[in-house]
Amino acid sequence: MNRLTSGQTSATPPASVAALHAQAFPMLSSAQVGQIAPYGDTIEVAGGSVLQNSGDREAACYIVLEGYVEVLEREADGAMHSLLRHRDGEFTGSLDLFTDRPNAVTVRADCRSRLLRVSREALGRLLLAERPLAEIVLRAFMLRRIGYVRQRPYGGAILRSAAGAGQADPVLDLVVVGGGTAGLAAAAYAASEGLHTLLVGGIRCAADMPGADALPGFPGTITGLCDGGLLRRAEDQSRRFGSHVLPGRMASGFDGACYPYRITLDDGQEVEARSLIVATGAPQPEANTAWLDGCLDTDDQGYIHTGRAAAGSMLARAFETSQPGVFAAGAVRAGSAKHVLASIAEGAAAVRVVHRFLDASAH
Repeated sequence: MNRLTSGQTSATPPASVAALHAQAFPMLSSAQVGQIAPYGDTIEVAGGSVLQNSGDREAACYIVLEGYVEVLEREADGAMHSLLRHRDGEFTGSLDLFTDRPNAVTVRADCRSRLLRVSREALGRLLLAERPLAEIVLRAFMLRRIGYVRQRPYGGAILRSAAGAGQADPVLDLVVVGGGTAGLAAAAYAASEGLHTLLVGGIRCAADMPGADALPGFPGTITGLCDGGLLRRAEDQSRRFGSHVLPGRMASGFDGACYPYRITLDDGQEVEARSLIVATGAPQPEANTAWLDGCLDTDDQGYIHTGRAAAGSMLARAFETSQPGVFAAGAVRAGSAKHVLASIAEGAAAVRVVHRFLDASAH
């Protein structure tokens, strides 16, 4: 029996911590700010002005031109706790900008400040049009979301070999299969929200995975950003905060006849989980779903039907497949928009539906 625990990950050296912090909170050059300027509006605000309220859905990215912007988190007792301050050249925001989730933090100006405000819609256009800037921004947003994962006392995930099949093993809340943007976003949100989560697939570039899909605006890799190291760095950060990642393993089988579900890995080990998100991408012209062995309702190319389209069900939740508790997100889902921003949004949204399923199952 092999035991996977957060304690397996060695502590990140201080130099690596500093490097990750620099990637999560980069300082843009004047030339880079100039590239972004056509997508936004320059505004001046007084000290104490609230730019974004926790719990609201209205959000934008703010680049500090002059002054300071503070990010605050509301504690359980209602008090506001300062998380960080952005200075000249830095920008606000996280993956929440690409989802319909309420803002997790409050953002306000510390003093009279001059800012470049880029709306959610304009930011999406910018990231699809300006690839070098997209890598900087998406890397920062991914690392910031993963950074919400506190050092919580998650139980260790146990991987079963045949020899240990008779022993009682803890069951995962969620297994995410697929290491592209949808899968990593789903795993980051799930772990940060307290679900005992395992990401299977890790980070693999298209050169290592024949037929992996290229996303519009980011050609050449599963995410279009592997060559810049975005997801490799995000994976390292997720390990620091206790998420469980199996980068060298791939799913090879799924048993939906029992519950909790069993997912077989390519080395013969099994994991048991109460829910599953399939985010394996879509090699052209067919989806990467052969490992599911026909257990889910798909179209002729293997893209997974979800919601009401799944096996004709009128009751299925959004992103839920023909199998209750099994969800699909990103390019592998039939009818999905095949680009990176949509994949991030779907990965995050699928986790919210997983919560509803687990809550209903518990009762």
